[in-house]
Amino acid sequence: MTDEVGSKFLYIYLLSLLAASFLFSAMETAMTAVSKARLAALEEANPHRRRHLSWLASHRQRALTVTLVGNNLVNISASAIASAVAVSLVGGDGIWISVLLMTVVIVFFCEILPKASAIARPDGFLLNLLPVIRLLNFLLWPVISLVQWILTFLGRTMGIRLDTASLVTREEIDHMVKEGSASGALEEEERKMIHGIISFEETRVSEIMVPRTDVVAVVAGSTVRDAVRIFMDSGHSRMPIYEGDMDHVVGILYVKDLLRNLTQGDMDRPVEDCKRDCLFVPETMRIGELFDRMKKARVHMAVVVDEYGGTAGLVTLEDLLEEIVGEIQDEYDEEIPPIQEEGGVFVVQGHVHLEDLSEALGHQFQAEDVDTVAGFVLSILGAFPEEGQGILYDDWSIEVTKVQGHRIMEVRFRRLEDRFGGDEDD
Repeated sequence: MTDEVGSKFLYIYLLSLLAASFLFSAMETAMTAVSKARLAALEEANPHRRRHLSWLASHRQRALTVTLVGNNLVNISASAIASAVAVSLVGGDGIWISVLLMTVVIVFFCEILPKASAIARPDGFLLNLLPVIRLLNFLLWPVISLVQWILTFLGRTMGIRLDTASLVTREEIDHMVKEGSASGALEEEERKMIHGIISFEETRVSEIMVPRTDVVAVVAGSTVRDAVRIFMDSGHSRMPIYEGDMDHVVGILYVKDLLRNLTQGDMDRPVEDCKRDCLFVPETMRIGELFDRMKKARVHMAVVVDEYGGTAGLVTLEDLLEEIVGEIQDEYDEEIPPIQEEGGVFVVQGHVHLEDLSEALGHQFQAEDVDTVAGFVLSILGAFPEEGQGILYDDWSIEVTKVQGHRIMEVRFRRLEDRFGGDEDD
């Protein structure tokens, strides 16, 4: 009778150890699958588990150590008990039977199944098992501390920091956004906005500024009447004032500062009397830093200077916002899409950036030291093109369709395979 009770106890104990192994394996996967950001979200949604989740966020490596130590202890114990039971039942050959049987049970029911379950529902395992892990951390504190010390020593010997928290990089966020867009979880506009936010800190002022050739400005010595006419023709609300040439900007003129002169009929007053101080920034500055400087200076426009101190262009607060929300059109903006597609032919404005062109056409267009389509064409030709001049680039036929002065205004792109395909059909 005593032997029978003892045997039942061993079976129950064995099953308990296997169940514990299941939970340890699931917890191990749940802790590695949940990001730090997800833990913060779980803290907000589950205030009764906040202290446990906060502990995991700060001691992830220690929590993993507790889980792995516990999992190995129960697996070794379960294997030893199974071997003892098998030997008592079938003799010396029982040890081989127990090894085979326990290998199958541990691999399938204590490793694969719990880890697959934890990947599917990591939150539930974390919320329910974290208190147990913290309790084991307290009970096994000497063992866990010794293991941690050994791991730290070995990590330093190999040049690896084992205590570094799991962080999400910009590249991983960008990849997740692309996957979300492909699966339909994110709309295309949402994907573009998130991508704009991610790249905001990396973009330079030179990539988004209005180039010098497109800047509308008023010369010093002009009257309020002259300035009002320029404001009306351009539709702008601010413009720089320069002396002699655009390399000598002396201030910024706001159209609202001219309202008093208009109402009082003082139209011959010089614009210098109405100018405001100007913010100058280098073209190599990151736009994230520029955004902070513009907020502190409480201005909406800055003059961009090149390495020689000359004026390279202008940048406005609207240009910064468009990096996130996309093109902002007002009643004065020309409604000309930067890239138009008509029957496989792409009509592209010269100011379009190469990155936007590559994304729209699904082909990588590259050239050294240039950012725009116009610069790309000049880089390939090595000389200034004439209207109608064509060039070949990879499997693309490129035609310069509009030139204004010394500026390439419009370029047409056509895939060679599309053109040849059409000829074959004829």
